Amino acid sequence: MTFGAASVSPRSVGMGALLEEHHPFWVPVYQRAYAWDDQTAAFIDDVKDLLDDTNSQRGHFFGGFVCIEHTDHSQSRPHKYQIVDGQQRLTTFVLTLSEIAAAAQEISDKARRAGDDRAANSANILCEDMRSRFIYWNHFNVTEGRVEKRPRLSLSTADDKIFQDLLEGRNVTASRESHELLLAAQKSLQTNLIKPIVDAANSTMEQVAALDRLRHALTVQSHVIQIVCLDRERAYQLFSVLNDRGRSLEDADLLRSYTLELLEGHPHEQRVAAKTWDEMLSTPSAKVSSFFKAYYPSTTGTRAGTPLFQKLCDEYFPKDSPLAPAEVVQQITSFSKEKDTYLKIAAGEWPFDSAVVPGFTPEASAWQKDRLGRLVRTLKHELALPLLLAAAHSTTEKKFAELVFMLEIFAFRYKNVCGGHASPAQTIYYAEAKNVRKTAGRGDEVKWNDLRVKLQQLLDKSATDQHFKVSIDNHLRYDRGSAQKANLREFLTTLEDHRGWLDQGAKGRPRPDMMAVFDLQQVTIEHIYPQSPLPGEVQPDLRELLNRLGNLTFFGPRENSDAGNKTFQTKCTQHYVHSKVGMTRDLTKLAQWTKTEYDQRLQELQADACKVFRLLPTNTPSPSA
Repeated sequence: MTFGAASVSPRSVGMGALLEEHHPFWVPVYQRAYAWDDQTAAFIDDVKDLLDDTNSQRGHFFGGFVCIEHTDHSQSRPHKYQIVDGQQRLTTFVLTLSEIAAAAQEISDKARRAGDDRAANSANILCEDMRSRFIYWNHFNVTEGRVEKRPRLSLSTADDKIFQDLLEGRNVTASRESHELLLAAQKSLQTNLIKPIVDAANSTMEQVAALDRLRHALTVQSHVIQIVCLDRERAYQLFSVLNDRGRSLEDADLLRSYTLELLEGHPHEQRVAAKTWDEMLSTPSAKVSSFFKAYYPSTTGTRAGTPLFQKLCDEYFPKDSPLAPAEVVQQITSFSKEKDTYLKIAAGEWPFDSAVVPGFTPEASAWQKDRLGRLVRTLKHELALPLLLAAAHSTTEKKFAELVFMLEIFAFRYKNVCGGHASPAQTIYYAEAKNVRKTAGRGDEVKWNDLRVKLQQLLDKSATDQHFKVSIDNHLRYDRGSAQKANLREFLTTLEDHRGWLDQGAKGRPRPDMMAVFDLQQVTIEHIYPQSPLPGEVQPDLRELLNRLGNLTFFGPRENSDAGNKTFQTKCTQHYVHSKVGMTRDLTKLAQWTKTEYDQRLQELQADACKVFRLLPTNTPSPSA
């Protein structure tokens, strides 16, 4: 890539000269907020390396710094510099210099109280010199006849107040992630850089000298390549190819910058959009990134892939048919609202308002709401998040609940037990997500009939009854780790929920009893043949089957599950007979527990599972693909 010499001016410059000669610097509203985390520790290590080197003239390169020069000859300082790339570095440098000045002021105050005027004066001069040369500058307001202290660096709207408060040593309270990162950076600089240097000195004058040495390392030995651009296009070409100390900009950060640039010349819309973005990006960046990866297929019906940022721009802010400013704001607002919905769904929380209103009958029961947590947290079926997001946005609570349970049944059989490939299900999910939004947009009722048929066809192909039965026996084992224990609880409690329907002949579509909600965290898996049988009660053939499905049942919450290693007959009379769990209580109908009873019970569980974990009635073959 080549850049015209008339519009781009690169040079190697020390950080001290950069702050003294080119100021004020400002971060525009559409730039991302402060984002350094682990990078602060790396920055401190780099500075320590400079201090450890006996050659104080050795330098360290801290990367590139791109800015746009703006000129206004009506001001006392006609030039100011809009930061395009490098704000994270510059912010951390200024914060470090401010902490050095604060440490020098503290030393000066202590020395003055101790009567050491020489040390007090030296520390005070160091403090004042740093503040006047690197942190603040004087604006001479001739018209009003006063001198105004102004910051050499101003951050974007979301961070500037807290940043200036930190520079002034005021107490602050974080209200978003970037604020927490600024506070963490300040604490790390104090604890890991400045305090060790001060504590290692043997006298007050040595402390001042150590801080002055640190100042030299930061302002003289630390270099960047500064590129001053006179036009925005060149600056943003560079912005797209440079990275910020190894941490690439998040897609949401780039999208924020891009959309707020679209609103240049429309200050009201830009302010509204900036506020919406700031609120949205107060959420941890990883969660926002996950939202956009789900939102794109939820609206387009196709996987986003990479580069996501460009796909988001092309889809929601197309250049060939530009949106009006109000439409840009509306789309950003839509992002924010759906992000909030997505975060609830991704956490397994019901996305509809649960407020109790007199006379209002909720469309979903507690049992139905619990299924979302099972789908997302227990089965970990994140693949369905784009479809769930579309449904929460476009359907009623009742329809959403129907979808959740359908996906739970499908996901357990297809993926968790039979290990079906994600791609076929993903294709169905994404296409359905787009269709749901389109149907709702027309004002038509959303129905799940076609989706149910397509998912059943996939089960018929990749999770047949025979495959399902074998996989149940092979995978649902107590000794296969926490994931399979969670699957066991899901399996056993779901069968129990369908007990009434099964007892009545399992006719038509599976119908669970929604009266009782089993808290999976409180469900206790019970080994019918005990893990440590009493002397004389050992059965070698059952010992081999100890952790397999046929030998497992469960106790519900608050039930006396202290059956332990007692004999089968004792468990039946003291524990199983009192259980509210039907499948556990049924064990009391058996006279003994041997391999014969085990095999019979396993076959019954497998047969019941094939009836419960399907999406169309067992007596109605699904249409062929």
